[in-house]
Amino acid sequence: MDEYGKRSLLKVPGTILFGTGTVEELGKLSGEYGTKAVLVTGGTSIRQSGNFDRICAALRRSDIDVQTVEGVTHDPDELLVDGIVEKIRSIGPDVIIGAGGGSVIDTAKAASIIVVNGGAVRDYWEGKSFTECSIPYIALPTTSGTGAEITKNAVISEKNGLFKKSIRSEYMVPNCAIIDPSLTLSVPPEVTVDTGLDALIQNLEAYTSKNSGPITDTLASKAIGLAIEYLPAAYRNPSDLRAREALSLASLYGGITLANAGLGLAHGLSHPLGIGFGVPHGRACAVFMPKVIEYNYPARKERYGELARLLDRGDDPASAFKRFAEELGVSTRLGDYGVKAEDIPGIVENSRGGSRNFNPVDHDDETVEKMLVEML
Repeated sequence: MDEYGKRSLLKVPGTILFGTGTVEELGKLSGEYGTKAVLVTGGTSIRQSGNFDRICAALRRSDIDVQTVEGVTHDPDELLVDGIVEKIRSIGPDVIIGAGGGSVIDTAKAASIIVVNGGAVRDYWEGKSFTECSIPYIALPTTSGTGAEITKNAVISEKNGLFKKSIRSEYMVPNCAIIDPSLTLSVPPEVTVDTGLDALIQNLEAYTSKNSGPITDTLASKAIGLAIEYLPAAYRNPSDLRAREALSLASLYGGITLANAGLGLAHGLSHPLGIGFGVPHGRACAVFMPKVIEYNYPARKERYGELARLLDRGDDPASAFKRFAEELGVSTRLGDYGVKAEDIPGIVENSRGGSRNFNPVDHDDETVEKMLVEML
């Protein structure tokens, strides 16, 4: 096959540690950078789950002095990130640890590099460049979906909620990613679905993107199978450790594949649905995925055929994916999320560029608008 000769480049963090119980090694790994750490986390859920205490205990066993910066919200905005930058700057840590979902990990990632390079989030949106490496950063995901623990970008919302936009740099790739599936056991069913669908669709879009290659294809195809098999199990039984391990691995592979192969139209459209209508990211991607599969199918018949076989819900991959999503309680009708016909041009406009550039079939705004009207 020609694919085996295709050029492929793979970039990952300096260290990836995967496995149940690996959070216990956090102190040792943090100690490689110094003895003073800042732990960035979200709201109350990390404390209620017991993960906060596990993380702090692992650090203190290695005599790491840890101070916490809490309160990172879903879809963090530029003002929140800028405020965390100032808090971290006043502490002056040797290492930063981001423990939480994708929003927390992205926030800590952004703060760790802005502290060193100066300025604010908006400066980097407007063209300011990162010229210095970040403070050493360890990413510790407590959900399975975003793959943010190994990527070079952070998605931040505009202060008035008008859009989401990334800041990115090779200097932003975490020094270390610790993926301990046991940290995800407390994730509730609905969040498990939202994050698990994100992992599935990241791998699916990387597998079918213009920029796919043999290395990312190997990871993505494996991850797609893991997510399809184990997401329903984790949804039904959140304490199923085997399912959590599989989803954590799928999420890790998704971070690697998206960072190296790019994504596609479903991800491009998901951001305006999330920012404008409050739809969680993975769910938003799933809303668009059946229509995107239908549109892209002529260019990726073999790969979507493989998807249909794995889903085992009929031969048509778009319909099979739709049934899979519906079984997890996810509607693929835009109208169910409050979208009206007059909202569609704005969704299309705010989806331009970015992930859409890697979609396997070229498309213009008029084509996308027609697709979305059909989804109402």
